[in-house]
Amino acid sequence: MLEQRPLVLRSNRFLGAALLDRGLVTNEDLESANEKLLEIVQAGDLKGASLLNILIFELKALDEAALIDSLMDTDDVSLVDLTNYELSKFREMRINMDVCWATFTIPFDHVEDFYMVATGYYLSEPAKQYWIEQFDGKILWYVASINSIAEALDRADREKAEAKTAEG
Repeated sequence: MLEQRPLVLRSNRFLGAALLDRGLVTNEDLESANEKLLEIVQAGDLKGASLLNILIFELKALDEAALIDSLMDTDDVSLVDLTNYELSKFREMRINMDVCWATFTIPFDHVEDFYMVATGYYLSEPAKQYWIEQFDGKILWYVASINSIAEALDRADREKAEAKTAEG
């Protein structure tokens, strides 16, 4: 996952700036979150290197509902809950899980030429750009809660491990 470090750092930096621009966090809270993020990255835990996790759960400095409302109202992005969503299409896409964790994004469906992609990092241009390039711009974006995305990614990780075990 070390090759994802630049993507993690850029995605989080852009996300932080966008959250600040929208007035969803204070400069002080963002600085504290960035310090914690750098500690996590330096420790090599890129899977846990999420500015959103730090701001929402550790510092309690960002109201996730306000972020989601802002995205739905300003960016016209729909909300999806992945909790009970079948991930069979995700498995067929053969997506790099490290990138999903690095960008807190999961492609969860594919219909005709379009990919349905849920993200917590919609405000991060580097994260969005990565996925746009992967799918030639044929994306229908959705926003999902951090817990919903993390649960779906954990489930996808488990299913991938189970499939490897079954293959022998």
